[in-house]
Amino acid sequence: MKKTLISAIDYNVCLNRNGYTNSKGCRQVVVELYQQGCRRIVNTHIHVREADFHSGRIQTTHPDHDLLNRRIRRIVRRLMELEDEMLDAGQAPTPQRLVEALRLNLTRSATIQEWIDSIIMPSARRTVTKGNYRTLCRSLELFHTDLHIGEVSHDLIERWQNWMRRERKLSDNTIAIRLKTLRCLINEAIKRDVIRCDDDPFRYIHIPEIKARLEHLTEQELRAMETVTLTDKRQKHLRDAFLFCCYTGLRWGDFHRLTSNNLHQHTLSFEQHKTGGRVELPLDVLWTGKALDLIRRYGSLEALADVGDNKKCNHDLRDIAEKAGIKRHLHWHLSRHTCATLLNQHGLNMQEIQFILGHSKLATTEKHYAETLYQQVKQALTKAFKA
Repeated sequence: MKKTLISAIDYNVCLNRNGYTNSKGCRQVVVELYQQGCRRIVNTHIHVREADFHSGRIQTTHPDHDLLNRRIRRIVRRLMELEDEMLDAGQAPTPQRLVEALRLNLTRSATIQEWIDSIIMPSARRTVTKGNYRTLCRSLELFHTDLHIGEVSHDLIERWQNWMRRERKLSDNTIAIRLKTLRCLINEAIKRDVIRCDDDPFRYIHIPEIKARLEHLTEQELRAMETVTLTDKRQKHLRDAFLFCCYTGLRWGDFHRLTSNNLHQHTLSFEQHKTGGRVELPLDVLWTGKALDLIRRYGSLEALADVGDNKKCNHDLRDIAEKAGIKRHLHWHLSRHTCATLLNQHGLNMQEIQFILGHSKLATTEKHYAETLYQQVKQALTKAFKA
């Protein structure tokens, strides 16, 4: 038996009480919710003449009376279902909560897609983050059609995790990102009292840490990329674009958005797509102006950055690496690691590398480029104990 936390809500179907009529002389039918002197209204967006409405029903004098009455009943039934949901979850249903839950789909019976559309998409989250939620929705839709937020359980998460690993052949990092994204969505439901803390499906689920790939090109490998003979015009362009990012440390998301407006004399200035932070790079002295030479070769930043899709670029980079004799899994982000590592080996400290990479925190630079610290210590020890 359900425990009544507060007096029940009364529902009343009537015409709007403000007397407003549209251009056709019709008034809107509304559902009024009453509870201990509190009143809230749900609009049905159904407009009828006063003569066609009586005692909470649209009369037979209206040509669509049966269809419209069904629509009204569905709204009232949905409100009553939401009231029961809140009682089952141990919450006190109020007219205000019911109206908000109906308007924003903030219920246990709302689908993952509806939660994302209501909470994530209108928020100030970054475009990349919103893209992660869209990817999450597609993945869950393939695994379980029309999954409701209230159906997400410990067992379902484990089965979905195994499905991503065995059926979709996804990497551990990709699976961890999907799990963290779903956990954030569940936390949104908990914050809004739709899911109780005790019912948190992630309560006993361990999400592995995302392992950063700290590979980088050595100076010899970078020189091999610079000097490799390529006959294909696209491969030459792609190689030069990759080298530009090795010299500047730009992420793919920042590189392919570059325009001539980002270049002021010899300074490359841009706002990072991922973090929104501002970065300014002196290209005339960075790597002795190699990045500037590439811009001049292609005439503009737009022309240099026009290399197509990131996935296709990563695929073609591996062919270029093979021709250059580089036995390494080459991908675009490797250029950023290469820039940081080689700059450190040339004597720049972590604070200076942080400035070039555009990290807001030094800890981020040290975490993702710990190998540069190792190389720095190794060189210092070699120098200290050199006979």
